Amino acid sequence: MTHHTAQHGTATLEKGLSASPARVFAAWADPDQRKVWGSPSDEIDMRIDAADFTVGGEDVTTCLAGDEAVAVVRGRYHDIVPDKRIVYTEIISSMDALEGACLVTAEFLAEGAGTRLVVTLQTVALDGSTLLEEAQEGWGSALIRLEELLQAG
Repeated sequence: MTHHTAQHGTATLEKGLSASPARVFAAWADPDQRKVWGSPSDEIDMRIDAADFTVGGEDVTTCLAGDEAVAVVRGRYHDIVPDKRIVYTEIISSMDALEGACLVTAEFLAEGAGTRLVVTLQTVALDGSTLLEEAQEGWGSALIRLEELLQAG
């Protein structure tokens, strides 16, 4: 018997970055750059199947472990304020089930010559999914890779 459950969680991650808000925003807006830093772990590669960084636009990303697809993330942009803020939703599915959804708010705050990036995740994990923990861990790893990308130039 399947137990239908929904677990809710909110997490806020902050990262001080040496790049300007415009540069950090550009790394988020550009799918080629996002592919470099956006993976939730070193073991997962991202294949960007669709990228429409506009209000109402949709991104579709397949997460791959080797050649095997392990998840699909469908994102929809609801608010984009250049160099300031991005608000979007992600629907996360394994290859056979809906895992949950996440409202992501990214704020790009000028701090000296750099940026304080504040990412707030409001997540619902469905039917025993471990998405609450995975989302926070994955975003933490992604922000480290974002910092590395920005430092590399």
